[in-house]
Amino acid sequence: MKLSGKKSRHRPSKKSMLFSLLFMAGISAFAENFRVRKIIPIGFNEITEKITVESGINDALWVSLPNDLTYVSGVELNLKVPEDIITWRDSVAYMLYEKLDSIPNESNQNYYGERIHVATIPGNFSLTIYVPISSDFAIKDNPYSTKLPIPSDFKKGLFLRFMMVMKGVPESLENSILEITAKPVLKNQGALSLSVNPQSTEEKKYSVFIDDAPVQEYKNKILSTGEHHLSVVSDSYRNELRTFRIEQAKTTSLSVNLRGIEPLIKLLCPKDTQVFLDGTQIKSISEPILITQGEHSVKFILGDYEIVKTVSAMNGRTYTVSLNVDASISEED
Repeated sequence: MKLSGKKSRHRPSKKSMLFSLLFMAGISAFAENFRVRKIIPIGFNEITEKITVESGINDALWVSLPNDLTYVSGVELNLKVPEDIITWRDSVAYMLYEKLDSIPNESNQNYYGERIHVATIPGNFSLTIYVPISSDFAIKDNPYSTKLPIPSDFKKGLFLRFMMVMKGVPESLENSILEITAKPVLKNQGALSLSVNPQSTEEKKYSVFIDDAPVQEYKNKILSTGEHHLSVVSDSYRNELRTFRIEQAKTTSLSVNLRGIEPLIKLLCPKDTQVFLDGTQIKSISEPILITQGEHSVKFILGDYEIVKTVSAMNGRTYTVSLNVDASISEED
């Protein structure tokens, strides 16, 4: 029979497939002693870190999580599958363990733990394995990935073991190498660090609302990513409104300086104008001026031009008094 130049994918024999199926059927979760050839450590120092390692068949990964898991919902393991494992598909299994009898290290090959998940590597060039550590893990399964159960002791680390589960495979398959890239999966959340000045007192209280919901603790408030709305409401201060954005796994700082409810007046006029408020000349009009409730008079004097305006001020309001000097052009025959 003439063979083409294209390499065909191997079809395991019925006997090999039967052994693999029987193996898979008999490995529901239970505690067991087992041995690995080598421990491959993966340690994350930062939540944005990405680490690539190589693992052989019968090796195991020991994944240490970052100390701060506030924004971490799981771990992604992307496997680059070598051609010989693709050819002998379902010949290699990966297993997730929990409740190990000791913390894995590179000098120890013998362990005792509870196996909570097992599956075989399919005939694809890549496979993404997700190990959730949070119930709000948002990534779903697809044909090129799989989601494992949440280990009960994930804070100690994640233990994933590889193992040959098919008989009749070539000896060379034992030397196959998986390239694995690991990274934390981040939640779609960030934090708001809000400071409100002055602080609330018994005499002068205020309430803080985020997206129309009241909040009591807002120094490090965890929120979903995207745009949010803040309001500070008080009978003693002016109400303040802000819009802010939360970025993934980052802290957004926001400061709100509260203003008293006493009315303010802004004075706008051309340079060299003399300005009088209630008979007192105002030297600087660059900032709003605090006034009391009631009527106030504003007088502008520019050369020979003089004008007086009256303002009826109420608490919580800001008033702007402007002097506009204009010129007109007319044409006569």
